[in-house]
Amino acid sequence: MMNIKTKLLPLVVACLAASPAFAAEPMANIFNDATLKGQFQLFDFQRNFDADSTDRHDTSFGGLFYLRSGEANGISFGGSFASANPIWESSNDGLYGLVGGGAPGSVVERTAVNRLQEYFVSGNWYDTQIVVGAQELRTPMMNPFPLRAIPFTYRGASVKNTSIENLAISALYITDYMGWTDEEFNNVSSGIQSEFARKGVIVDVEDNPIYALGLDYNLPIEAINAKTSLWYYSMEDVYNQYHVKLNLSGEMGAANWYFNPSYLKQDSTGALSQTEAQFDTYQAGFHLGMKWNGFDATVKYVTTGDGDVVAPFGDDKVIIQQVVQSARANEDGYGLQLAYQFAPDSALSGVSTYVYWANYEIDGDSSQDIDETDFSVVYDLAKYVDGLSVRARHAIVNYSTGDDLTDTRFYVYYKFAI
Repeated sequence: MMNIKTKLLPLVVACLAASPAFAAEPMANIFNDATLKGQFQLFDFQRNFDADSTDRHDTSFGGLFYLRSGEANGISFGGSFASANPIWESSNDGLYGLVGGGAPGSVVERTAVNRLQEYFVSGNWYDTQIVVGAQELRTPMMNPFPLRAIPFTYRGASVKNTSIENLAISALYITDYMGWTDEEFNNVSSGIQSEFARKGVIVDVEDNPIYALGLDYNLPIEAINAKTSLWYYSMEDVYNQYHVKLNLSGEMGAANWYFNPSYLKQDSTGALSQTEAQFDTYQAGFHLGMKWNGFDATVKYVTTGDGDVVAPFGDDKVIIQQVVQSARANEDGYGLQLAYQFAPDSALSGVSTYVYWANYEIDGDSSQDIDETDFSVVYDLAKYVDGLSVRARHAIVNYSTGDDLTDTRFYVYYKFAI
């Protein structure tokens, strides 16, 4: 850990040294313009299997708390704290994964997870923001992965430039990460190894950083809204990957339509390509939808190449459901989602809901078929208590050969800002 911090120290010094001398803002801004925001959260996740697999159940209470300083001479600081603490523990159920203690499914004593989620210095000069240190990321294939109580966080450096109109250019240099229940940073190579270990493949990965370059562009088209995103990620002796996505939307009478095609290409490289873990795959698909009078109907389709998608750090897969995601080799996925948000002047103001069905098929092997149906209801209670909301989710998953399951999740959030 000390070695990683030493590597980042020159970048921190560079941020501090690059501040323009003529921007003599008072240092008091660091404190006077500071903000604190966050959320307290209570989660209850339960997964019940039809056959002999151990049922899972966790209940956690904690939250995420983000502190940001003001800016002086382009320099600011940030930090955050994350907490997930077990409550109402059942000794008969396996660990779900909201809190620590062991691998999901194991019947163990739950342990609390309390950690510094972020700590960074940021420089903002000439339409360029540089962030060095521990930070949450929001990119297609490296993001918070918000499926449990605490999101993923990363350590390294990020740069974003917006000096060209409608264009954002981003770059990443990432050495470490923390997953949902980690309390210390791990190098990104261990994340790759864990991804393959879950599939029963043991592979040795060198401790190299991940580099990424991203372009996000708003196309200047008057008739429709058009955004495009192109990202490239590379890790020496592991993989190169490219992700392209287009977001198109417009009006059709009283309705609004949208079309979001995407393409992901992944290739193993170097030493990894010479092992049994080598892969060469792609994923292509789209969302096609229409919004009208509170309704939002979406059709989704995805096809995956000859290898499984490798995504240990979050992803932007075409179909992501409560339990199953489009990721298997030679898989075609078909999804239908219907959402509805009640009008602000209705008796159920603040309520939004959806039903989401998808079917996953492996080419030539019907025994691997999966279908999942999800239900979700969110109630924003801000009209009663500012920042309070609740959510309930339920998934029914059927496997052609395997242990069918149901997955039920309850969420309570209280968000605040100071």
